[in-house]
Amino acid sequence: MPVAEAHIVTSRAERFLAQLCRHAEAMGGKAAHLHGGNGQARPEVVKVDCAGNEGKITFSRGDCTLRSTSDTLAVRIEADDVDQLTRLQDILTADLERFGRRDDLKVSWEGHDSPGRDIGVVRRSRGTTIALIVAVALAVVAHVVAGGAALAAWRWTSVAADVLVVLVIVKIVAVAVFARHRIRGHGRGRRRDR
Repeated sequence: MPVAEAHIVTSRAERFLAQLCRHAEAMGGKAAHLHGGNGQARPEVVKVDCAGNEGKITFSRGDCTLRSTSDTLAVRIEADDVDQLTRLQDILTADLERFGRRDDLKVSWEGHDSPGRDIGVVRRSRGTTIALIVAVALAVVAHVVAGGAALAAWRWTSVAADVLVVLVIVKIVAVAVFARHRIRGHGRGRRRDR
C-alpha cells in the first residue's frame, strides 16, 4: 500500500487540522467537479474523526491521518494504489495551502513503498543554499573592491563608478527575474485550486 507523509511547520497546526477535518466532513457526498475534477471521480469521504490534536479522514480509496504539535502538522496518507495516493495528495495539498495562504503554508510530501512513482520533495538543496551564500559574498566583495579602487586612485573614479552602476543594474534585473518567477509559480498553484 503506497504511503506519503508531510510534516508542515506552522504555529497553527491544531487549527489547520480541525479546519481540514471540518472541510472533509462538509465535502462528503459533494459533486466530483469540486477540487478541479478532471474526469476522475473524487474519492468519497467515508468518515471523519477529529479530537484535539489528532484526526483521521477515511476516504473510499485511502486514509489520511493527521497529528498536530505546537509547531508541526503531520499528515500521513495511505492509499489503495499510487494513482489514488497522488489524487489524495493533490486534494489535501490544495486544501491545506488554501487554508494557510496568509501564512504562506507549503506542503511537501515524502513517499514510501510507492513503486513506479517518485514523489518529489520540494526543499531547497544544500547546493542552492551554498550558491546563494557565495553569490551574496561575491556581491559584497565586488562592492568593496570597486569602492576601494575609487578611493585609492582618483583617476579610476569614473571607471569604478561605471562598474558600480553596472553591478546595481545587474542586481535589479536578477531580483526582478527571481520575483517574477516566484509570482508565476504562486499563480499556477492558485489556478489549479479553482
